[in-house]
Amino acid sequence: MTIHVSFPLNSCTSSKDVFQECVNWILDSPFTEFAEEDLRKLNNEEDFKRSSNQEVVEFSRSETPSFFVSSFRYTKHTANTSWITEISTRIEPDQHWISVKASIVTSTASDATLEVKKPLIVIRLIDRFGGGHDGDIPISLVPITLDESPLSLNIAKAVINGDSSCTLPIVYISANAASKHSVIPERLARKLCGMAHIVVEPSRTFSHILRRDVGSRNVYGGVVGIYWPKGSGVTVFRRGDKEVKTFEQEVFSTICEALSLLIPAKECSWDEVTHVKNRNAIELMKREGVSADEANQIVSLYEKEIAQNRDNIDILNREIERLNTIVRHLESKTPVQGGIIINTGDEEDFFDSEIFVFVLSALKDYIDKNTYANSRKEHVLRSVVNSNNYIDLHEQKSKILKESLRSYREMSKNIKDTLQDLGFNIKAEGKHWKLTYFEDERYTYVLPKTGSDHRGGLNAYADIANIAF
Repeated sequence: MTIHVSFPLNSCTSSKDVFQECVNWILDSPFTEFAEEDLRKLNNEEDFKRSSNQEVVEFSRSETPSFFVSSFRYTKHTANTSWITEISTRIEPDQHWISVKASIVTSTASDATLEVKKPLIVIRLIDRFGGGHDGDIPISLVPITLDESPLSLNIAKAVINGDSSCTLPIVYISANAASKHSVIPERLARKLCGMAHIVVEPSRTFSHILRRDVGSRNVYGGVVGIYWPKGSGVTVFRRGDKEVKTFEQEVFSTICEALSLLIPAKECSWDEVTHVKNRNAIELMKREGVSADEANQIVSLYEKEIAQNRDNIDILNREIERLNTIVRHLESKTPVQGGIIINTGDEEDFFDSEIFVFVLSALKDYIDKNTYANSRKEHVLRSVVNSNNYIDLHEQKSKILKESLRSYREMSKNIKDTLQDLGFNIKAEGKHWKLTYFEDERYTYVLPKTGSDHRGGLNAYADIANIAF
């Protein structure tokens, strides 16, 4: 496995700054055997290669009148495995791009799965020098936390609609009914810094408002969505019963896999440094007027190969853009969550697959009561119901509500927590509690603060269940 991170660094950062931080990164590692005096005397003014037992540090650099490129490679060997990390930099006017590639090379077959971790150097560079701007979004160690303002709503709309000019994916963390999140945004932002932007939704109410402006393409209710650059798609993650760290790792692994396949925004690698050196050598040969036929043929073949590779890349980029356009067109007509192409009008799910289950339940009841046995209508509708597996959360929620209110006398902490978990907002009003289902005033129930008799709780349950479930 390979992890490839490419991001803009603060444009004021020099190549020397990056080089020194790479040296510090190695010396701060508890696994290095390099002596400090061996690495401190190195600089980025010339190419070099240094070895110490099972470790190798290499550096290569080149430049043209318009840009500077360099690559710092650190390799750690064990008996059958080599751990390789490349930190490359490309400096242009007002831009400083960093590319970090970490990979594992094994010399023998093994059943053990070796995990490539994101190199700490990425966090160190951003933390020390600050990130640059990826289009209109800054590179940062902290998430972008939205509020209820119109500006935040516009930011969210740009993310969902693919109108942002950024090249990195955006992880959108939606809020559940209690305005909580299924991940720890600050921790995930640090884990994904330089690889993706993290945007955190403020509340479920914000999601309701956003939905109308993005054609229901926003994730919601605690779901996490990765919105890929240029509106090229969205990947949806539901936590379910997973531990938070396990769920965050799932999002991280998906980002890693995708970035390893994408073409970097800037040519920034050890190979690119070599290409620049070769191009410079060719230009020098031209200026010195080398007349040997063999030399000219070599130059011609090399330039032809480079031109052909660039043409192929241009063709592939155009094809990617064409496919992205098709994807954007199709996705603009399809809700992100739900799995069925049905216009739900002004209604949206209060929780995962709510409307979907309502529709299937209604179809099931209709089949049993209103279709003729072995008719075309029965076959079609039963096929739809039988082909869609679902868990009726309405029934589950109804049972939880019934047990909670069965012996209701007053609003205890356990009852209040249960009602809130089910999606009810609870507000004290005089001698009553006002229960509002998912903050929608259409579904409101007034519950006495003091229960009248043993039947009062079950009666309240029946009325609330009829309204909500």
